[in-house]
Amino acid sequence: MMSNSPAESERTSQEIDEVLNLAKLKKNDLRPLTQTIYISENNVHHSDLKLFQLNNDLLGAIEEGQTLVFKGDPDENVVLCSKTKTYDVNETETSNSLLLMENLKLFSDCASSNESKISKVTIHGIFFSYLEAVPGKPYLRKLERLLEESIYKGPEYEFNISQNKLMTFQDLDATIQCSSLELKNALENMDTVIIDDKIRLLHFEYHFRVLSYMLKLIDENSWDLDEIDFEITVESLQDIIPNEVLVSIFDKYAVESKVIDGKQLYSYKESDVCIFFAKVLLSQSGKFNLDEFLQAWKDSVPEGMIPDESMLYGIAIIDRDSNPNGIWAF
Repeated sequence: MMSNSPAESERTSQEIDEVLNLAKLKKNDLRPLTQTIYISENNVHHSDLKLFQLNNDLLGAIEEGQTLVFKGDPDENVVLCSKTKTYDVNETETSNSLLLMENLKLFSDCASSNESKISKVTIHGIFFSYLEAVPGKPYLRKLERLLEESIYKGPEYEFNISQNKLMTFQDLDATIQCSSLELKNALENMDTVIIDDKIRLLHFEYHFRVLSYMLKLIDENSWDLDEIDFEITVESLQDIIPNEVLVSIFDKYAVESKVIDGKQLYSYKESDVCIFFAKVLLSQSGKFNLDEFLQAWKDSVPEGMIPDESMLYGIAIIDRDSNPNGIWAF
């Protein structure tokens, strides 16, 4: 039973009986609770309210006390991010009106009561659409663009970098349309270092210079490939490479190998080193003779490391139909 305004006098039991009689309904066939519905005097077509349908994962995140974050600039489609996933936000129209109601009792709320009551229910909003979250992908294109504005080329070039271009992880997390976990994974797959708590993208040539210095120490100290000394590496290069950069690149390429006389030693990840040197060679020219490239690649990496063609997947195109076979950067 609906009225246009709660300001009107509320229905009495006699009026309700008259309505039931007109509808040819028997009072004894209904639940004792009668709910009379009124439309609020305020604007029910709210432009500042939206209904949002959540899937079980998002609802569970809220129930656990997690925070869901909407992300997007005015020129971007909005996304919703949990700690681990990104969801595209779509608006869906519905043929049935959706009502935002106060004090509405459901069947389960009044099934056990035998006392005859009249309850007032107010409609505060009428909606013809709602928002829904659809699992999507992280939007990372803006990440590289932002980091390129403060690319790190070495301490001698820092005077060219505007401080307001430098961004912490928290700055990026508030800007990039993806979850915190997806952002962390993306940064780990990029050539980045952390300097003074700011995320910096490493310039390709500077990256190559630092890694070359580190690998050169293998021959200078007659180390086996699985006996890299971190402390000697830092001491040998600390005057020419900032410590934060050196430690970041060491962590990127090195893994623990063995302990000798109580000292933890390391080995460089053969695949990662070989792939990076392949990128360096591929960046220096257009198309290579494949055999000549493979020989140059083998000569460029530390002795004992063995480049393999499978390492080129995703970074190079090999043409086996030409004579001689060719290769160029993907």
